[in-house]
Amino acid sequence: MGLARTRGRLVRARAGHGLGLVLGTMVAASVLVACEPTLEQESGIVIGIDSPALGRVDSFELLTPSGETYDFDTSELAFRPEFPASHLAEHRVLGDTIVVTYKQDGPRRIVTQLDDAAH
Repeated sequence: MGLARTRGRLVRARAGHGLGLVLGTMVAASVLVACEPTLEQESGIVIGIDSPALGRVDSFELLTPSGETYDFDTSELAFRPEFPASHLAEHRVLGDTIVVTYKQDGPRRIVTQLDDAAH
């Protein structure tokens, strides 16, 4: 232990007290980061859409270039003006590729963003 001066008096300073606080903060931060789901991406063509109402899409099915199909949940997605819900139907009809950014939540693939694939 070292000595520190507080209000003119010498007191014993605890060595490592600040280090423990820093380490505790780092551990807490790493736990929070570990709880955040990792974002993943797939690209492909839209082959099916679940649209219960005009301008609303709850989910869609994507066919990847490798031939795999995936179901994506868009019920939590706030569609952007650059990619409105109706744009998915255009992609299905035209067969244009899209890029899907999503997070996995158990068996669900929850879409966080949709983009046109670069041509």
